[in-house]
Amino acid sequence: MKLYAFQGYRYNSAVVDAAAQAAPPFDQIDETLRDRLHAQSPHQFARVTKPAGDEGKTPHERSAALHREWLERGVVTRDETPSVYPYAITQPDGSSRLGLCALVGVEPGREADLWPHEQTVAKSIAERLDLLRLTRIDIEPVFYLAEDDGTLERLLTEDCGGGAGEALVSHTDPWTGDVHALYRLTDTERIAAYAGALAGARAAIADGHHRTQVAQTYAAEEGAAGGTAAACKMVVLTSLASANLRIDPVHRGVRVPVDREAMSTLPLVREPLEAIEGQEIAARVAAAPQPALAVWFQGDEAPELWTLDPDAAPADTPGRKANLPAVLLHHHLLKTTGVPIESATDGSIAYEADPDEIVALLKNSEITAGVFLPPMTPKQFALATEDGDLLPPKSTRFLPKLVSGLVWCGHDAMIVAGDPQQT
Repeated sequence: MKLYAFQGYRYNSAVVDAAAQAAPPFDQIDETLRDRLHAQSPHQFARVTKPAGDEGKTPHERSAALHREWLERGVVTRDETPSVYPYAITQPDGSSRLGLCALVGVEPGREADLWPHEQTVAKSIAERLDLLRLTRIDIEPVFYLAEDDGTLERLLTEDCGGGAGEALVSHTDPWTGDVHALYRLTDTERIAAYAGALAGARAAIADGHHRTQVAQTYAAEEGAAGGTAAACKMVVLTSLASANLRIDPVHRGVRVPVDREAMSTLPLVREPLEAIEGQEIAARVAAAPQPALAVWFQGDEAPELWTLDPDAAPADTPGRKANLPAVLLHHHLLKTTGVPIESATDGSIAYEADPDEIVALLKNSEITAGVFLPPMTPKQFALATEDGDLLPPKSTRFLPKLVSGLVWCGHDAMIVAGDPQQT
């Protein structure tokens, strides 16, 4: 992939408390949380990423005007020198997931550098594309996993351990307790070391499929030249070799009828579960021999634990090397019981990260069955995606989530290729 250092926009710590302005990613903010965040500060970053219209302006017009105002008043400043930004997220247990915030080229011709790993739930990219056209600012990073040899993790360990000096900003997530620390590197040799580690490597789009598509669409429609910020996407790159890569499940609620009689023909082992609380059910699934999942049908008193037979799945099942329960669910179990593959993206399936929400949907008779899935290991992820297969939607949930408002990039920023010899 093509890696670039960039002049980052950041909050001016001499004017505002930069750490207090950070916000969750825009797609994690509903209207209630938006209003709560906006009320915290006139400079809260959610005012740009999740704006509300006022003063006769649309929300996106307000976002663009507000950012210009912050620049004029010195609330936001821009780094003078193109930089890359090591980014550490330290969880309450002391483990840290390390990443590098930089720009990656996404202009036409760079498609082979990135690979999506799952189908996307149908939705329009028009809203984010409209915001990008108005602001010409890449306001939030997306999360990519670099298919490198582990050098990226080594370099980040050195730099986040003091090699990059003190953190520019350290934000503690009030909901999770995770500490998000951003550093800055301007040394050209060190930046070149990162670029060299990633030269020729691909990256999996871990979190940010739609925002990547927005950047690619914008670069194409603008005819943005390679080597400009408009032809790039701001990303946080973590190595697939990271020791602290966490991939949590997204559970399913089936809204359409399921042929339970057909299930009697499926080759699987059923075991009753006494657990009826969502969190407990998910924990039992995670601890079971894999591949396994739990199913709770509407009207039943309790769920069942199902141990699956991956050899019984169709030969064209994607990611067969990993035997992922989410894949076996959509491409074998549901398909056998009259729920087609298309159900994954047509609204027939409810997706919930919180297993207790699936239980609530069952109790309210909003779904015919709840399916509880186990987490995924990095090794399983690599096996499932190495041949370019697309997994069902919401097969992965990478945690912890990035926060927005630590650093961002204007399309007029000066950017520099990490290695001038790299093509």
